Amino acid sequence: MRFLVTEECIRLARWLRLMGYDAATASATPLSALYRLAHNEARVVVTRNRRVQAGRLVRVIHLASQHLEEQLRQVAQELSLPIEPSKAFSRCDVCNVAVEPIEKARVKDRVPPYVFQTQQAFHQCPACHRIYWAATHYQRARQVFDRLRQEVRRA
Repeated sequence: MRFLVTEECIRLARWLRLMGYDAATASATPLSALYRLAHNEARVVVTRNRRVQAGRLVRVIHLASQHLEEQLRQVAQELSLPIEPSKAFSRCDVCNVAVEPIEKARVKDRVPPYVFQTQQAFHQCPACHRIYWAATHYQRARQVFDRLRQEVRRA
C-alpha cells in the first residue's frame, strides 16, 4: 500500500513510514496535480482537506481527527492495513526511502558515544544519510503499533 499524504498531515506521513509504508507528501493545490500524482503512482490520498475528493481513479481518506493515534487507527481500519512488526522502521521517516544496514564501525563518529557502546545494529538512509538505531523512541513506537494492531483486529 502506498500513500500520498497532504501537507497538513506530515506527522502522520512520518508515522506511516515508521510502520514501513511508502508515504509521499504533497500539497493539495493544485488539486489536478495531486490527483495525477496519486493516480500515476497508485497511491491512496490521505488528507484533512475537504476540497480533496475521491474519484473513479483515486481513493481518498478524509481524516476525522487531528490526533495522530486516531488518524493511524482510521487509516488502518479503513484499508484493513496490516501492521507488521517485520516492516516497522524499514524506511527513513524524513526521506521515505528504504533504510539499509550499516556496519557499527562506520557510525562511530556519527552517533553519541553512549549509543555506540550500547547498540549493536544500525541502519542508514541512503538519501539523507541519517543513522537509525533502536532507542527509547523505538520502544514507544512499537507500543503504539501493538495497540493499533490489537484495536484493528477487534474492529
